Amino acid sequence: MMRKITASILWGILLFSLTACGLQTITPPPAENPTAEVIPSQTPLPLPSPTIGVTQISTAPIKATDYQNLTVTQRAAVSNIQQIVWSQDNLTLTILTQNADASGNQVFGITNLNANDLSTISVYTATGNRIAAAAADGKTAAVIDKSLMAFSLVDTRSSTATPLSKIVDYSIGDISFSPDLRYVAVTKQDEWEVVLYDFNTLEEVRVLSGFETAAPVFDARFDHSPQWIVWHARGTIQLQEIETGRLTNVFSHEDFVSSYTLSPDGMILASSAGKTIAGNMMPVITLWDTSTGSEIQSLPIAPGYSPEGPGPASAMAFSPDGKLLAAAVGNDIQLWDPANGMLLTSLTGHSDSVLHLAFSLDQHSLASSGLDNQLYLWQAPQ
Repeated sequence: MMRKITASILWGILLFSLTACGLQTITPPPAENPTAEVIPSQTPLPLPSPTIGVTQISTAPIKATDYQNLTVTQRAAVSNIQQIVWSQDNLTLTILTQNADASGNQVFGITNLNANDLSTISVYTATGNRIAAAAADGKTAAVIDKSLMAFSLVDTRSSTATPLSKIVDYSIGDISFSPDLRYVAVTKQDEWEVVLYDFNTLEEVRVLSGFETAAPVFDARFDHSPQWIVWHARGTIQLQEIETGRLTNVFSHEDFVSSYTLSPDGMILASSAGKTIAGNMMPVITLWDTSTGSEIQSLPIAPGYSPEGPGPASAMAFSPDGKLLAAAVGNDIQLWDPANGMLLTSLTGHSDSVLHLAFSLDQHSLASSGLDNQLYLWQAPQ
């Protein structure tokens, strides 16, 4: 579920900068079937501009055995980031944003950035309709029509490509893409069901259901493993295998789960929530064996800076090799070794809470963003 943060003053400043720079906004053409079209109206969006860094930099992979040289090599000011996605070729960093215009209308945007220097490749914006997710191909975004009864896949880099649209007979809750770009997962707003569609054709593949809980379903989506849909409701998480519909054991927590992530091989689930330790409720990261449903270990979160004190991790991400776990705790980013439960280091630099983390697939970069409206690239220069 996306966080909604309004920054009208910052919007006005950045909108003026965009107009002055004369940067182009890509406008998609109408769909062939007018009843199925999901075409956002175009509104200029605040664009990121690199403030530090060089165009080309030689970097080493970020590993559990070699993390000491991690530093911020690129930084861009971007307001209200909702999602960060690396392209499969590691050349594009796609960011999804949500802002408000001068009239208070919600404006969703997709900005594709050059991963070398965070320069802008293309910008796509939508007012009225909601951009729900960005895909790992560096161009495709899912747009939900304001009626909630249709969605489209749009090419955010092309002004001539025709969107692929789908009308449905249910209210759409949210959309996510499988990491391998095989499926589009669409949750039903009023039912505990996820409909899988073919990424290339939007033909329905199957419907996943069976998750049961007394609590409202918070979300159901793909994470970093293409094998599973992750169901999350307050303190409950359950995985569902997309090919068979098989549900795993329930992963239960004492408190609300603030964030979770799957290892790329789908074997380990990491979740963060409060847990009673020595009579006190403490924020922890729990590692689970997805095949058995058993707890592997709990990692006590070292306090990150927060006026209210330390809390559970607000975001987490496994490295592509599964040997590092990054966790956002307050303003800091903790790097853990999930094999032995050791806290390796804490990365400092953000001036407010970190909300999003994403490793590049070649593991040379870790992207982070938060309430300070800064996008950071952490790398290990050689």
